[in-house]
Amino acid sequence: MAFFTFRRNKMNNKNIKLAEKNNQNERRKPSAYSQLFYPYFSVDKYALNDLISTKLHSDDFIATRTSYITIRLWFMCMFFSLTVPIFSFFDFIFFPNKEATYLLAARVVLSISLFILAQSLKVWPLVRTARIVMPLAFLLPMVFFVVSMLIIKDVPVDVVPSIFSMMPYFILAMLGLFPLTISGGLFIVACVFTPFVIYKLLIVKQPFWLFFNDVWLFMLFAGISLWLQVGQLSMLMKLYRESTIDPLTKLINRRVLLRLAQRSHEYHKVYSVIMFDLDRFKRINDNYGHAIGDKFLVDIAQVIQKELKKTDVVARFGGEEFVAILPETKLDEAKLIANKVAIAISRQIIVLDDGTELSITASVGVTQRKQEENIDDVLKRADDFLYFAKENGRDLVITDNDYVQASA
Repeated sequence: MAFFTFRRNKMNNKNIKLAEKNNQNERRKPSAYSQLFYPYFSVDKYALNDLISTKLHSDDFIATRTSYITIRLWFMCMFFSLTVPIFSFFDFIFFPNKEATYLLAARVVLSISLFILAQSLKVWPLVRTARIVMPLAFLLPMVFFVVSMLIIKDVPVDVVPSIFSMMPYFILAMLGLFPLTISGGLFIVACVFTPFVIYKLLIVKQPFWLFFNDVWLFMLFAGISLWLQVGQLSMLMKLYRESTIDPLTKLINRRVLLRLAQRSHEYHKVYSVIMFDLDRFKRINDNYGHAIGDKFLVDIAQVIQKELKKTDVVARFGGEEFVAILPETKLDEAKLIANKVAIAISRQIIVLDDGTELSITASVGVTQRKQEENIDDVLKRADDFLYFAKENGRDLVITDNDYVQASA
């Protein structure tokens, strides 16, 4: 049949390369939408850069970490917004009515502020919201500390409960609950440290060695909090990798792919899906062993990644099946890319110890997301095209147009 003239061993490589060259410049320009599919950070080792900042983190990991932080941050803000005013009862016991009344007003202001922060996390559960609320949630209690110490500055020291003087260190201890990066943790520490130093230098009249002692104690608590933060972040990364990354091919797994694709619907943009399935892969496992089969899977995963651009997403979908999502890519361009990848797969050779050369081909289904479709519909259609390719000789790339011509 005419529509099978694009069989892998008969493809015109020059035509494919020419078409790729025409689209190369456009595909190298990642847009704001395509950044949704930015590549995942290294999974082979724990890179220090992953702990320092979020620049190398994937969007999906950032969203996962933000969700984890948001839950804890919301609970912390709500807990203290409810409990801070209650401690006014003790203020009226330890302090004169005037100071206790002023403290009550300060506690109410802090309580309302923390409640507003908690509600903002609930109403706008976004990464940007968490990044704004996080420093404010620690800065506001420090401002309350400074105001409180100014209110009770004339009260004899032996009457003031130690909880007031220990408040900055208590705030730092709370910081250890969150899996922050080193840069993020240092920024929050700076937000807490600034009011602390201003108070100690400009308001408290004490010898320099006492100021140095307070700063040293502050840095000690800050260091412990940072260590706890980095430990949590490292553990969260490890658990994330184990649950979302295929240990053999180092590609993302099916669950993450579906999550990323589902999130893309918010943009209402065009994207295409390519589904690859290795032909007669079971024979390789049966005849040459699973070690050779695994070698093929690893090599082909690398081939697919190499042929796609950085903002495309490829996942091991199960067994010998791979799926790639190409954001802002229409069907015709996706077909050219699929042909190119299929040719590269067929050229992948594994040489056995006895000199035998093994190669493999792939059957491929390609489709473009239609308006109002969900990812399940798109994947189902690509899967139908893939199996149509297998039933009609394998080593084929089948798209919507090819399937319609064959069915006519």
